[in-house]
Amino acid sequence: MEPDVDDILILFQTVIQWIAIVLSASTGVYDARRNGLDFFGALVIGAIVAVGGGTIRDLLLGRYPLFWLQDPIYLTGIFIVGVIGIILIPKSGEEPTEKTRSSGIIQSITRLMFGTSGSFALIDSFAIGMWAYLGTLYAITSGIPLIISPIMGIITASFGGVLRDILFAKIPEIFRPSQFYAIASCAGGGAYAIAWYFSLPYPTGFIACMVVTILVRMTSVRYNITSF
Repeated sequence: MEPDVDDILILFQTVIQWIAIVLSASTGVYDARRNGLDFFGALVIGAIVAVGGGTIRDLLLGRYPLFWLQDPIYLTGIFIVGVIGIILIPKSGEEPTEKTRSSGIIQSITRLMFGTSGSFALIDSFAIGMWAYLGTLYAITSGIPLIISPIMGIITASFGGVLRDILFAKIPEIFRPSQFYAIASCAGGGAYAIAWYFSLPYPTGFIACMVVTILVRMTSVRYNITSF
C-alpha cells in the first residue's frame, strides 16, 4: 500500500520543524555561552530561541496542544544540542580546556559552525527560512488571508530571538537598525504565499521560501546592509 500524500507532507513538515529547532537551538546555546551562561542557562536560552516563536504562533492561531508538547523529540534535540554546546563552546572569558585544545575534530566542527560571522549567519539563515516556511504555511492552512500569512512567518522565525534578547536585558535586535532578519523571513514567507496563490507544486514553495530568505539575509550580512 502506497503512503498517503498527506502523510508524506506531514512527515516533511515535521522533519523541517525538527531541523529548524536544532539549528535555532545551536545559535541560542552559542549566544548563551558567549554571554557567560552555565549549562542550565544555555539550555534555557537554546529552548527559548528554538520554540519561542513557534509557541507564540500556535497561541495566536489557536493550534493546541503546542507543537513541542506533542512530541518529546523536540526537547530531546534541544537537550542534545545543549550538551554538545557545552563541550564545544567555552563561556565568555573562559579558556578552552586541554581536552578541547587537543581535539582537532572538535576544533574543526567549532570553526565550521561558529568560526566566522558569515558561517554563523548561514546557519541562522537556514533556520530563519525553515521557520518562515512553517509559520506561513500554518497560517494559510488555519484560514489566515494570504497577504497576512507572512506575518506568522516573521513571528515564528524572529520572536524566539526577541525573548532571548529580553532575558539578556537588551533591546531585541530586530527592533534596532541591524542586518536583515525579520525582513528576510517576511520576504521568504511572501515567496511561499505567492507560490501557494499560483498553486505551484508543493516543493516549489518551500524552495522559493528558503532561497529568498537566505539570499536576503546573507546579502545584508555580506554587504552590511542594515534596516533604518
